[in-house]
Order: sequence, then C-alpha cells, then structure tokens
Amino acid sequence: MIDKAALEALVREVVSETLQRPARVTPSSSSDPACEDHCTPPKRIERREDPAEVRRVIEASPARLAQGRVGTRYTTAAYIQLRAEHAIALDAVDSRVPDDFATKYGLIPLATRAKDHEQYLLHPDLGRRLDEPSRERLLKEGTRGADVVVIVGDGLSALAAEHQCPVLLPALNAALSAQRFTLGKPCFVRHARIGVQDEIGVLLQARATIVLVGERPGLGTGDSLSIYTAFSPRLNQDNAEKNCISNVREMGFPPKEAAGECAKLMRRTFDAGGGGVNLVRPVPDLARRSSG
Repeated sequence: MIDKAALEALVREVVSETLQRPARVTPSSSSDPACEDHCTPPKRIERREDPAEVRRVIEASPARLAQGRVGTRYTTAAYIQLRAEHAIALDAVDSRVPDDFATKYGLIPLATRAKDHEQYLLHPDLGRRLDEPSRERLLKEGTRGADVVVIVGDGLSALAAEHQCPVLLPALNAALSAQRFTLGKPCFVRHARIGVQDEIGVLLQARATIVLVGERPGLGTGDSLSIYTAFSPRLNQDNAEKNCISNVREMGFPPKEAAGECAKLMRRTFDAGGGGVNLVRPVPDLARRSSG
C-alpha cells in the first residue's frame, strides 16, 4: 500500500510533467515530426440538413431528437419540456388506483404486506407477498387449477394500470380464450411488485400466471404498463424463467396488439414446457439430429 509521502511525490511529479509540456501546435507551425499524428486538426465536416427529413425523423419517435442548443445548453423550450416530463414520471409513481377499480373490472381485490404507499416504495419485498386477509380471500374466491390466472397490479405507476386495463384486459381475455386456455377469475393487487404473481400462482395451483403492472416511469412515460408471464409458478421463481412485454400504451405497444402477442407467447410457453430461457433452447429432437 502506497504511503502518503510517496503519493504526494507521485502527484507532484505528474503535475510538474504536465506543466512542462509544450503547447500543442499544428504541423504547419512546428517542425517536430512527432507532433504530426496528434496535432493534425480534424477535418471540418460540412453539415447538410434537409428540414423535411429532420422533421420526419422527429415525428417518427418520442425520443429526444434534434433538440437544438444555445451554446452548451438546451434551448429554453427543450428544458421546460424535460421538467414537464420529469413531473409526469413523479406523478405516476405517486399515483393511486380508484377504490372501485377492482369492482369495476370484476377483479378479486387483494393487497400485499405493504401497509401504505410509502412503505411499498421503501421495502420492495413487502410488495411480493399478500397480506393474510388477501391470502384467505384468494383461497375462498379464486379459481384453482386454471391454465392461466391474470393479475392486475398497480406497480410503480397506478396511472398506467388505470389507463391501459380498460382496453388490455378484455382483449387479453379474448386472445387467451382463442388459444383455448382455461382462465381463472382475475385479481387486482394493491401495492404490487411483479413477484406477487408467484404466490398467487402457487396458492391457486395455476399452470401459469400473467401480471399486468405499471412500469417504473421514464421521462413522460407515466402511462406505460408491462406484462410479465410465468409458467409453473413457484415462490421466488427466477426471472430467467419469465417473459416480459413492455411499454404497453398507445404511443408504444398498443394494448390490443400486446394482448394478441401475449396470448401467442403463452402458447409457445406451454408448448415448450417453460418460459424465459426455455424458449431459446434447442428442441431436444433437433439437437440429437444435429449431433448425430
């Protein structure tokens, strides 16, 4: 381990060498051939912008493109937009679903062990397990042994669940039924993390679960929801065995399209006998043929 005196000496040496270096000059003003490689100024690139093409690119994506600048700073308009979108994200994290949300959509109302929103944000583990009254209610009202149980969770954006579920829920139920899955009675979980689907799947002995949950919002994406699928659920199931469809919202993956994609994903999962990494593993018969 280097001592303080040696460290100070090393720093003084480096600073001294830096101060003694000659100023960088271009080859035209120096005869030193060693300067040729690192002193040559970069070639100036002429910028040619097609205003119509720039506008087309900007309108094709919600990403921050061609924002412009004033010196080294954003323009005032871009800065104000950043602040506004940051506020949208903060509001989404602090949002709550209405008290009648579960009743409105025919969902079994449940809650996790997080006693309030603040505790939910500070202690993620509490959002992965149901409280005792919810466990009892689920066992009493839930459907046992179904192929798929759909769960709605408020997650880190209750606003997303409130905005996307009116279209996503019926579309998902229809798409899953078209794939000939038997469906259990759907649930709503307040203060939910993704892992709550593990316990619900185990308690109901479901073959698979799907949880629709509000995403952690980025700038201006407070209404974005994700779909997580789990096959043969068990407590603390590894995320490598699950699949996710993210950015479900009109500006991203439209809810109706996401519902159809989720149903097809579940069919592939059932056929493969597992989700996640199981969907990218070679089929055993093909593996044997290729090695034979």
